[in-house]
Amino acid sequence: MSVDQGERHEMVTEFVTESREMLDNIEPQILELEKRSSVSGAVDDEILNTVFRLFHSLKGMAAFLDLGTVINVTHEAETLLDIFRKKQMPIKTEHVELLYRTSDFIRGLMDVIEKQLNDSGYEADAELIISDIKGTISAGNSLIRKTLEAFEPVKALEPNSEESEPAFSEFQLTITPALMKRFADESLEVFEEAESALLQLEGGPHDDELIEQVFRSFHSFKGNAGFFEYSDFEKLSHKAESILEVIRDAQKAVSPAIISGLLTVVDTLRTGVMQLENSGGKIKGLKKTLAMLDHLDVTADNIAIPEDKKKLVSLSALDRAEYIEPDNEEVHEDQDDGKELDPEYIAGSAPGGAGRRSPKGDDDRNIAASSQIALRVDVEKLDQLLDLVGEMVIAVSMVGNNPDLAGQSLDRFDKSMLHLTKITRDIQDVSMSMRMIPVAGLFRKMVRLVRDLSMKEKKKVDLEIIGEETEVDKTIIEQISDPLVHLIRNSVDHGIELPADRQAAGKPESGRLTLEAKHSAGEVWILVKDDGKGLDREKILRKAIEKGLVGPEAKDWKDEDVWKLIFEPGLSTAAQVSSISGRGVGMDVVRRNIEKLRGRIDIRSQLGRGTSFVMRIPLTLAIIDGMIVKVGDVKYSIPITSIKESLRPVKSQITMTPEGLEVLNVRGALLPIIRIHEIYNVKPLQTELSSGISIIVESDTKQYGLFVDEMLGQQQIVIKGIPSYFGNVRGVSGFAILGDGEVSTILDVAELVNSVEGLMEEANGEA
Repeated sequence: MSVDQGERHEMVTEFVTESREMLDNIEPQILELEKRSSVSGAVDDEILNTVFRLFHSLKGMAAFLDLGTVINVTHEAETLLDIFRKKQMPIKTEHVELLYRTSDFIRGLMDVIEKQLNDSGYEADAELIISDIKGTISAGNSLIRKTLEAFEPVKALEPNSEESEPAFSEFQLTITPALMKRFADESLEVFEEAESALLQLEGGPHDDELIEQVFRSFHSFKGNAGFFEYSDFEKLSHKAESILEVIRDAQKAVSPAIISGLLTVVDTLRTGVMQLENSGGKIKGLKKTLAMLDHLDVTADNIAIPEDKKKLVSLSALDRAEYIEPDNEEVHEDQDDGKELDPEYIAGSAPGGAGRRSPKGDDDRNIAASSQIALRVDVEKLDQLLDLVGEMVIAVSMVGNNPDLAGQSLDRFDKSMLHLTKITRDIQDVSMSMRMIPVAGLFRKMVRLVRDLSMKEKKKVDLEIIGEETEVDKTIIEQISDPLVHLIRNSVDHGIELPADRQAAGKPESGRLTLEAKHSAGEVWILVKDDGKGLDREKILRKAIEKGLVGPEAKDWKDEDVWKLIFEPGLSTAAQVSSISGRGVGMDVVRRNIEKLRGRIDIRSQLGRGTSFVMRIPLTLAIIDGMIVKVGDVKYSIPITSIKESLRPVKSQITMTPEGLEVLNVRGALLPIIRIHEIYNVKPLQTELSSGISIIVESDTKQYGLFVDEMLGQQQIVIKGIPSYFGNVRGVSGFAILGDGEVSTILDVAELVNSVEGLMEEANGEA
């Protein structure tokens, strides 16, 4: 599958934004370089190295997007700067002017690229810059030769003297923690793109664009690794490049064995980068990984291996711990020459020089620059911002509900307060949206997981992803990653059957696993659904009774309650423990992680048809709109998203069932009544339903009526967690500080409804 126009536009926009930031950093550095060189006559290594890295980064990003003009110009600028770095030529004013011209030219190209998504049409302008840079380089090389010739007689006469030492020393790169972090971050992004493209290649037809994307990823990483002198990274990525060159020329579909090999390279490089601080760029098990790649048959005739001769090498992430072991052996091989561009690829020289020129001129190709700038912000700062917004919401509420203002008519104050409330809400919305990110990144990582699991289990699984553009809070993304992995593992291992078993059951040979995200009533739903064999009620009950988790009476439970037993620690229905699952630990982790987010997980299953897990998590973890109600002297907050309506019922709407259950008739629907004062042992002001207020709430398509004394009004509330010494409080998700300084209990409607249903079932059972 090729990159569509929308994705290309998004990638180019990000490239242009980052490039403009780099160019903004380059220009003052060049100016500072000129000042220091003119004063001392020496080259400032730190500044020069910074300018070099910026041009190098520009070239690397441009290579990923196939922006040939940018690549050519930045490559020549790098070559010139390298001469300065090696102190082979002093920096003069004309050199600084040339660097400024280069920067101006690239800045002008950014406007073009932003508009037309490529840099074509400006090759002639680029040749003028390249010609001048090459002329300067040539002059520098001539100066070097003359200088070396002048030193040769001295070396011949006094071979042991100090003057016989090399006249020029190589520049030594100082790797700072910030530089290492930038390299690691960019590399991990490159690996993610390469992995995604490889997974799309598997099982599909030959796709030149996807192969080029993987090739560019390895090539870009190799260039960056070479700059940092990480030779192990260079060797492995160069080996992957060589394989991809054969694949590119073969014009055939890529076999699973080769895909597995390249994915192993991605895994190995990713691990090496993540451990960079401790490993220093060394790869454990490099020899074995290189040997594995050597054994892959990547000749043009064997890119696509016939099914009957296919011998899959198990190289998934699950096997790498066994395959790639630490070794201390050095690998001595001829290294790549480090050149990222062939000489033929560099634009030829253009006759004559030119003044300062840029594509951004007075001609028809002039395109207005965009003023949009993207900023990278530390997550901790966003957390602090959200905390401050929460405190501001509380402060606004306290001012608006100050008891000293009760009974006073203050029109101007009320208008000002309304305006302040609106601004506060807008600030809250913006600050929360800054933390919202799509689940696409998390979902796409699961593609690799499903592939590796299915290969290991010898199953065929088709993964369908729905709603990957759904945005949720970054904290939620981090917290649901582990539960999602456990659910997918269980679906592939326990749910989806082997191909032969599926065919015997009249199902397609390939199982279907669906991963979906969507918003629903103030919640984000993450669904993991398979079309496998489903949960076996009898087997679950038998295991639970054997372990003493439940008694024989559990056989009368509803299916929904039986399914919840799989979350009990140590309970597993697996016939044998595998490397994937079977110890009864993972599902307990799922439940605990979801509960930390004030969410819950629902299970729906049909024997022989499949199972669905639905993680239901609050959309926001900090600030919600709540309805403040009062029961006796206690105030409660009910999330607005759970409320359908409220009413004061008349006696004719109230009915008592034979089991003693109070129900409320609302337009023909009979809704059970939950008396809050009975749940929390509070003395109410009203006991008659017709004298109080019934708030209709909804949970999982079920509606109930919450009976309270009165409604005090709607308010934004900041959720404060339940202190650990309170333990697990039934039906409570947290607390909130109200405008008058009082503390309100925030009700968790879903948990409250579930607990009440359990009590009713117990009562019916005893009856």
